[in-house]
Amino acid sequence: MRVSHRNFVALVALVAALALAIPVFARASRATITLTDACQLAGTKIQPGEYVMVVDGNKVTLLHHDKVVATATGEWKKADGKFAESGFACNAEGRVVQVRVAGRDSYLEIS
Repeated sequence: MRVSHRNFVALVALVAALALAIPVFARASRATITLTDACQLAGTKIQPGEYVMVVDGNKVTLLHHDKVVATATGEWKKADGKFAESGFACNAEGRVVQVRVAGRDSYLEIS
């Protein structure tokens, strides 16, 4: 079976494009966030201050001075539009219910 040069070039280009795209989807999102109010994430009380939020798949990890403060898992839900900033949405009791990542049109729902 003989493959034409044009088909071979197209196949190589497709494989290269897929190889470059896969790490983008697998990479964790990392953002510095500032909490102005105390909140609670996965049972841990988080004081106001500056933190690093790492979202990797369905898991969020909150770091303060390179130490893990809290981790939680959730389920991705579709939002009405893309988020301008990364951060949390809390309910009336101060419990984190959504994790938002800048540039995404979905949020991680924490239950």
